[in-house]
Amino acid sequence: MTLWFASGNAHKKAELAAILASHGCSHEVCIPGDAGLDFAPDETENSFHGNALLKARALYELLRAGSGSFKAGDPIIADDSGICVDALGGRPGIYSARYAGAPGKEVPGAHGLESHERNALLLEELGDNPLRKARFVCAMVLMFSPDRFFVFQETFEGEIVKSAELAKGTGGFGYDPIFVVPGNPGRTVAELSDGEKNRISHRGKAARHLAAILNAL
Repeated sequence: MTLWFASGNAHKKAELAAILASHGCSHEVCIPGDAGLDFAPDETENSFHGNALLKARALYELLRAGSGSFKAGDPIIADDSGICVDALGGRPGIYSARYAGAPGKEVPGAHGLESHERNALLLEELGDNPLRKARFVCAMVLMFSPDRFFVFQETFEGEIVKSAELAKGTGGFGYDPIFVVPGNPGRTVAELSDGEKNRISHRGKAARHLAAILNAL
């Protein structure tokens, strides 16, 4: 069975495949690019689970119309994730990948920022606020048809580093270098091995629920 993942990110594809395999679900994971398809739907919903469901439905229609590799019944997986910082009122949230700073203080061209630039922008906005609590959120959809699907949403609680000098680690991606692992002060998500991260992360938790359903088929 082929699992179609609604993403253009090969890193996220590899991460999802590794998480599912660790739970006994070793099906092939494909992204639209593997079938030569362009996939970049506008994320217009106002929640993580809304955007995940939007992407799942968009990929379902795209595959039905344009891929001979897609077979009826092939599951589609989609996710939407981001970081929510308490002191920033939950921002960046669903805008994490295209973070532009506080409303009214957006950075021109922010959609083209690199990850380290978005991290620096978030730390600058947070400043020396002593409230550093934050969480990664992941909503994940497992869709068999537009009328038959499951939605899982999980979190990964932690804190934002107190300064840019404490951002560290070369693993992971996105905001990982500035997110401190719970129960291990000073160690960021970017310092974890892939296996360590997948066991405790928001995406790892959500995918665990998804794997349980796939394994029961």
